[in-house]
Amino acid sequence: METSRGKAGITIRDIAVLSPSRLLVSYFINETLRLVDSVNGGVLSQVYLPGFPYGICLLGGGGAAVVLNSVKKIQCVCINGDKLSLDRSIDVKGDPVGISAFDSSNIVVSYANPGRVEMMTMGGRVIDAVDNQKAGKNLFQYPYYITSNKDDIFVSDNCTHMIIQMDRTLRITRTFTSPMLKEPHGIVSVSTDQLLVADVASHSIVVLNPTNSTVTPLLGRADGIQKPQAVVWCPVSKKLYVSRYLGQTTFSVFCLK
Repeated sequence: METSRGKAGITIRDIAVLSPSRLLVSYFINETLRLVDSVNGGVLSQVYLPGFPYGICLLGGGGAAVVLNSVKKIQCVCINGDKLSLDRSIDVKGDPVGISAFDSSNIVVSYANPGRVEMMTMGGRVIDAVDNQKAGKNLFQYPYYITSNKDDIFVSDNCTHMIIQMDRTLRITRTFTSPMLKEPHGIVSVSTDQLLVADVASHSIVVLNPTNSTVTPLLGRADGIQKPQAVVWCPVSKKLYVSRYLGQTTFSVFCLK
């Protein structure tokens, strides 16, 4: 395993992998989305966003979506080669923080203040939603990051210190807690039995196995992990990209053999 540093802007909020050599990175303070060359760290293109960006997800047809917390919108972005441009936006009710493409037709969005999760169409029509009242217990306080695979949706809540699993109808199927999950942030589904979770407070990347509820350490302080926030995995290059919480202008690249 080796690490390298990628150049960035001001305060990385989220990262998405387009290809082994291309990343989409959202920068919070200067309200930009950048297309970054993940080999040498150069910025290939950027767009200025009409609000502070949080989560990113890739859409079908060569596009992406970014949640803009400060203006309560989901901003769609076109990706044409190495060029980014703004597309339409979707108004939402609440403070969006996380987003994931569930399938070719739908996206799931997490909200804070109050915490909830919505499944909606690409056109913005809400199909279903779950909050603490519907769940019957206090699960959602700050569901910061969200990821999904073909069957399940996973949300990390850094206030309740847990990972929440839901099915495609947003029915809560399981919750996961562990002494290693002190302040979970970035989360990515690698396979049906493997989630990678960035935990700010424990300065670690851990592996959560949803099938048996085990949580095991993957990377920690000895590997250069400090307050990890966003985490994303490239299955082709076997590289893990990790950003640091609050005010950092670089992301780390880990080659996992």
